[in-house]
Amino acid sequence: MQENSPHSKVTIKDVAEKAGVSAMTVSRVMRNQGKIAPETRALVLKVISELSYEPLSSARNLSGAYSRTIGIVIPDANAFREFRHGYEYEYALLIGALNVCKSHDFAVNIIETRNAQDIHSLVRKVLARQVGGYIVPAPASEYVDLLKTLRQHDLAFSAISAFDATHADLAVVADERSATRALAERMLELGHRRIAFIGGAARHRATVERQAGFLEAIAAHPDRARITHAMHHCNAFFDDGFEMGMQVLSRPDRPTAVQCLTDDIAAGVIAAATRLHISLPDGLSIAGFDNFGLARKITPALTTAGLPAEDMGEAAALQVIEALEGRSRQGVRTLPCNIVMRDSITRPAGA
Repeated sequence: MQENSPHSKVTIKDVAEKAGVSAMTVSRVMRNQGKIAPETRALVLKVISELSYEPLSSARNLSGAYSRTIGIVIPDANAFREFRHGYEYEYALLIGALNVCKSHDFAVNIIETRNAQDIHSLVRKVLARQVGGYIVPAPASEYVDLLKTLRQHDLAFSAISAFDATHADLAVVADERSATRALAERMLELGHRRIAFIGGAARHRATVERQAGFLEAIAAHPDRARITHAMHHCNAFFDDGFEMGMQVLSRPDRPTAVQCLTDDIAAGVIAAATRLHISLPDGLSIAGFDNFGLARKITPALTTAGLPAEDMGEAAALQVIEALEGRSRQGVRTLPCNIVMRDSITRPAGA
């Protein structure tokens, strides 16, 4: 190991290497937890003293006490002021987490990620906060290096909607696949046989699960040989839905039903249908996903699946608090998505 200059930062890896133990063992010694041999504990503490090691996070002290503060990783907080930019999901998560933290006498520390693609900067920012544990929603939960680093430091955290939850001991997900499948099954029950799915340019957990649910419904239908379906990829917002809707609905063999990845996309498709003078829902049935405020405000009111974002924030906060209190350190919580039937779907003409 190289000698540390006065200006370099000693890391937990440096301590582990010099002591001949794992970083996990160093972390447990510092928190006074786990079954550590007395001689190993003494050696680690000696190395910590020699290297003048100071943890990146002072969430815990050597007696094992933890900070009653939970850090929540979110996008730019200023975006919350304008929900039209698509941050209702993050806002609902935050409200859920705040409610639980308040009831358990925990404070909340907001960790903003204006440039989440800069994973090294994100890791430094997260670990520098003096908090007891972390809630890491998507998209930050999809950065494996961040989850690996938190686990390596043996920090309590819950990953929400992580694409690969195997890197997190605690995780919260929504059953988006079953909900999308139920929506597609309803379209098929009504008699639709030309059906399209719009959305899903980015490879996120929500994209994969929602697309899979749609395809499963078609594959399992007894009349699947007569079903014509198509997958059209675009980003997840209104303008993307409008542009793709204009393309798909201008075709002579256009679908009689469209299922969308998000409500924002569905609103864009509705706008495209209106521009093309297609009657809704008689001439075109449309369903979305998320059930935030927009779904109730557009015309026709949108049939959709409700993403339980606030409940997900509550569940993640409870997981972290229970982990800090020593009651639980593993588990994936799966929450259902409810189907909300409104006015945007009906039987196709002639069915």
